[in-house]
Amino acid sequence: MYKLVSFPHYTCGGLLCDILNEIFSEISSDNGGIHSHQHNLIKIGDNDTVFDDFDQNLFFSKLKEYNGDGWIGTHCWLGNTPLDSIDKILNITTATYKSRLYRWIRSVKHYYIPSEPWKSQKTTQNYRDKARSTAKNYLIPFNPIESNKVINIEFSDIVELKPEFVNFISSYNWKESIDRWRKQNSFLYESDTLKSFEAEVFHEAEHEVNLNNYYDYTTKT
Repeated sequence: MYKLVSFPHYTCGGLLCDILNEIFSEISSDNGGIHSHQHNLIKIGDNDTVFDDFDQNLFFSKLKEYNGDGWIGTHCWLGNTPLDSIDKILNITTATYKSRLYRWIRSVKHYYIPSEPWKSQKTTQNYRDKARSTAKNYLIPFNPIESNKVINIEFSDIVELKPEFVNFISSYNWKESIDRWRKQNSFLYESDTLKSFEAEVFHEAEHEVNLNNYYDYTTKT
């Protein structure tokens, strides 16, 4: 039987695999994530929305290759997957606006900004347009899964160390891992986070999607 951490990218999958397996992995130098072997084991793909349309046969064949007893990670959303052979799932959800915004900001800071063409276009209008367009993918929630095998933890509760999350990890040696993660992602805790460029384009993206028109950010004089 298997124990899985199911999570969309940049929502603490590596952190949770470290805590639950009681290990302390290195920080990856190229993408700001935790370089955890366990949290990569059942990754058969990814996208910046919700990875729910995947090859089920490939997923289970990859799962069968694992013969350990620890927690292992996947980007697959398992709400449409038979769970007979799976013992337990920690499903990191982004059902709330705050969770989706936190995920988006982390992705921008750690993944998009360091890469081209984002890096070279940062001061141009093309950059804002690209950011707003990309942010639309992050509006789609990674939803809870209703099953007695699934523990659903909202990403914002992890970021903010809410009681539901702290109670879940309280029996593990978690403080060192959490302290390092919070320091590495200190931009999430700044007082003006909701006024940041990332938050502004996220709002613009949501405005365009929900109101079905272009966001007008120019002032007519």
